[in-house]
Amino acid sequence: MKCKAVKIFFLFFACMVLLFFYGNKALSQKIQYSNENVFIDNPDHLQMVANIAGNHHLLSFSKNENPELYIFNAGLEFRGKIKMPFKFPEKSQIRIIPFDNYYYLYIHPWLSNKHLFWKIDGDGNFTDFSSSFQQLLASQSHNIKLGFQLIASQEHLWMVYHTDLENIEKSTVIMVQTDSLLNVIFTHKVLYDFNRDEEKLQQEILVFGRYLLVLKTLRSGTSLELMKVNLATGYTITNTFSSSGYIYSQSAISFNIADSTVTVSSLLSQPGASYNPKQFVFLSRMNRILSEQVPFAILKSQFIKNISTNFLLIEGHTSWINLRIAREQAYNKEYENNNTLYQDLTRPDSNAQNIYDNNRLLRRTNLTGSNLSSGSQRQGIRFSLLDSDFMIAADSLMSNAKDSYTIKPDKFIRFAFNKKEYLMLEQQFVKKSRGLLLVNTNDTHQLLFTDLKVMDRNDYLLPKAQVIPQKGIIIPFTRKLEAGLVKITME
Repeated sequence: MKCKAVKIFFLFFACMVLLFFYGNKALSQKIQYSNENVFIDNPDHLQMVANIAGNHHLLSFSKNENPELYIFNAGLEFRGKIKMPFKFPEKSQIRIIPFDNYYYLYIHPWLSNKHLFWKIDGDGNFTDFSSSFQQLLASQSHNIKLGFQLIASQEHLWMVYHTDLENIEKSTVIMVQTDSLLNVIFTHKVLYDFNRDEEKLQQEILVFGRYLLVLKTLRSGTSLELMKVNLATGYTITNTFSSSGYIYSQSAISFNIADSTVTVSSLLSQPGASYNPKQFVFLSRMNRILSEQVPFAILKSQFIKNISTNFLLIEGHTSWINLRIAREQAYNKEYENNNTLYQDLTRPDSNAQNIYDNNRLLRRTNLTGSNLSSGSQRQGIRFSLLDSDFMIAADSLMSNAKDSYTIKPDKFIRFAFNKKEYLMLEQQFVKKSRGLLLVNTNDTHQLLFTDLKVMDRNDYLLPKAQVIPQKGIIIPFTRKLEAGLVKITME
């Protein structure tokens, strides 16, 4: 009987091990490459527009040459190349504004009054709207002072900009809606309190038709204030956090469209320290009237043990948050050409999961010289999973100091797929061998790390990747003088 009991115990133990293994196994991934690479000859800019009427476009820009458009279908089969009928001016700014079946391509040469504006559909047919766009600009030129943003919302193009800069007590945001011919059909103005001499803008999120969220620092960076401005009435509610002298930086908003909660994250830095200042993480979650749902948290151990970068996820409330010490701040120039200050959060199938990335350009840092001493000497990366009460549920540290294996914390993308949050980072194994690391969580509140089986000679342009809802993530890559696409689907 004793022997039989032992056998039953070991059988039960084996079953539990198998259940644990499969229950904690990361989702399998399907990796599909384009059927051929295209020759791009080292362009000045390479852009991608995914899922335009089912097709994917790669756009190659080289100064003083005609831009080239490469078209791939939904199955990543190469369909052909199209040359656009104009020369790409040197030192030009590029913006792409995507809709479901077409996108606008905006090009503005540096220090020039010339503006190129083209409409391109999924098959590569293009229409020149430059004259119409110039007329739109002319209608707003008396107000535009510091540039503008172009946003797609509910099949309409919006121009959003700040004006009234001479008013040191108020900030004014102008929203202009256009029709299909770029004629103005609606203009709205919203004001909020902003002292230009004492406050610094960290981030704005515009929820079309509802309200404007504004995050700013004041009192020399030692206070953080969140404002919610009703677009219809201008009525404003606020919540302010003071730090007793510590400096707020890299502050950001994570907006949850499902319940209208707002999570604020920020780095807190010790003032006046000449070497290795203390770095903490501040977190707060507020409801729709900006009352705290749980007490705010100060995480004190995120940057100890030679850690330079912390990726953290608050389950059910945020996408992955990225904070880096000192000069290691989380800014990546790959985002520069495609970024917008605002995002349409009224559509659940829009890019709302990438709101943190899409507002990156508006983030400001106010670290003083005393805070910049030790960042370059740190290499470690920490991945943290927090529960709804900001308690750490899982934590993983990577030294990231091996010569043959390095995670590049500045080359990443975060995205949502099937209601789960993912983080993908570039890896460097040896000098010419690259990889991709996928980080997510399971139902037992554990962090899962998966080395994706990708071709290791390609250079994957993660900041340019785009998510196709329910279908996967499309990533452009280059290899020498060629480029292609890869789709990764979580199954």
